[in-house]
Amino acid sequence: MLESLKPFYNNTLRPVARLFLKIGLHPNHITLLGLLLFVAAGVLTARKSWYWALATVILGAFMDGLDGLLARESGKKSDFGAILDSSCDRLTEMALLGGLSIYYLQAEHYRFFGPMLCYAALCGSVMVSYVKARCDAAGIFCSRGVLQRPERIILLCIGLLAGPLIMLWILGAIFILGAVTVVERLLQAAAGCEKFDT
Repeated sequence: MLESLKPFYNNTLRPVARLFLKIGLHPNHITLLGLLLFVAAGVLTARKSWYWALATVILGAFMDGLDGLLARESGKKSDFGAILDSSCDRLTEMALLGGLSIYYLQAEHYRFFGPMLCYAALCGSVMVSYVKARCDAAGIFCSRGVLQRPERIILLCIGLLAGPLIMLWILGAIFILGAVTVVERLLQAAAGCEKFDT
């Protein structure tokens, strides 16, 4: 849904990418820094510092968008870099949702539903990415879906800002919309497979 904003986002980040290029930073360093920021956000969330966690997630998301741009600007795009980036994307969500699970386990009123919804949201997120990865491996174009990673991160940021109760609803929405996205992508994959078979 936010793909149409990508050119604007890239143009905004390009000066920063060029500055990092002059400093000599490698795109993979930015990818790993983004992962560390999300891990820190997970720890902050578990320790009930949600506003600090929000600021850290925003900075981590900034790094996540910067690594690919830096790779293109520096001519250092590589298969390993793409694999590392995709792997870290999954780990960032695991870290943040893991921190949320720990928070809810410590909260008496949310001890049951909180961790359960964190797990459901994680399952939805992973399956959305898994279907796309399988399509890419099969050479099938797959980009459809109402809830891709940028939208999930934005929703989690809203939850960190709004508090634990609203976050529960957001986690449920991530699971439901993630399931819808999986179905959309499977239908797109089925159509792509039919083209190959005919």
